[in-house]
Amino acid sequence: MQASGWADRRYERVEPMKTLLKAGMASSVLALALTVTASDAFAADLGGSIKDGYSAPPSYAAPAAGPCYFRGDVGYSISQDPSVKWPVNNGEFTGDTGDGAGGGPDGIINEDEIAYNFVTDRVSNVSMENTWLAEGGMGCGSGSRGFRSEIMLGYRGDRKIDGEPGVYDPGPEPGTPVPGYVPEDYDDPLHTSIQTYTLMLNVYHDFGNFNRFVPYVGAGIGMAVHDVDEVYFTGNPNLVNRIEGNRDVSFAWSVMAGVGYQISDRAILDVGYRYIDMGSVTSGRVDSAGFVNPAVQIDDIAAHEIKVGLRYHFGGSDAGYAPFK
Repeated sequence: MQASGWADRRYERVEPMKTLLKAGMASSVLALALTVTASDAFAADLGGSIKDGYSAPPSYAAPAAGPCYFRGDVGYSISQDPSVKWPVNNGEFTGDTGDGAGGGPDGIINEDEIAYNFVTDRVSNVSMENTWLAEGGMGCGSGSRGFRSEIMLGYRGDRKIDGEPGVYDPGPEPGTPVPGYVPEDYDDPLHTSIQTYTLMLNVYHDFGNFNRFVPYVGAGIGMAVHDVDEVYFTGNPNLVNRIEGNRDVSFAWSVMAGVGYQISDRAILDVGYRYIDMGSVTSGRVDSAGFVNPAVQIDDIAAHEIKVGLRYHFGGSDAGYAPFK
């Protein structure tokens, strides 16, 4: 009885311990299994770049400038001397032909004894001042290699023009005694000035990026609007009136060469040379006294020009385009 009771009490203490031990072992096995499974899954994910075609996130690229740009230039215009024409007609005493006694010579120069003859229309020793220039506009291109085009509005400041027409002899005044007549020749310097606006369509070819430098050549066509000032003469007391000025529109063309330097993704410093032919202009004909005169013709208005400017690209968010990439 006593031995059996002790055994029963011992069994009652051992069985709960076995049950608890089994439960603990089962929990440990389950936790280990979960840990191994999670580790395998994590390892599989880390190796996914090889096994599952995993690709890294794309790197950030700053938005690039668009292909179009604003442009502003300043420069110096070295004028070529133009061709200037203004006709000179000289008066000439043709001889004492009559109206005296018996229709013979009367010793007086009469109006019908004066002839006016064309001498020349060439103005010699022409000079034209240099001036400054300013331009602004916009254009579009295709990068550092290829073609681009732009439209530009320009202004060239006042340039004085001087020249010497043919020697002028007004001829005798009617009623002058024949023995007292002496021909008078006058040097008659001509003076005026001109300002010019241009509107040009230019096309360029860029040769590629050489360590941020991009050389180019170009050509342009357009129009020139000339404002010519009053024309006046010095040295001749008979020509004191001023011939009115005028505004003329003429065809213009140009050729260019230069280099751009990339300051930033959007800003490009541009230094260039240009030869520009701006056509011709004529003065008015009415002078300050109301008389009608021949117009002064100014041809071959041209210049060699040095320019410095800035091109600034605007717009654009596609990283595939950059002005000099």
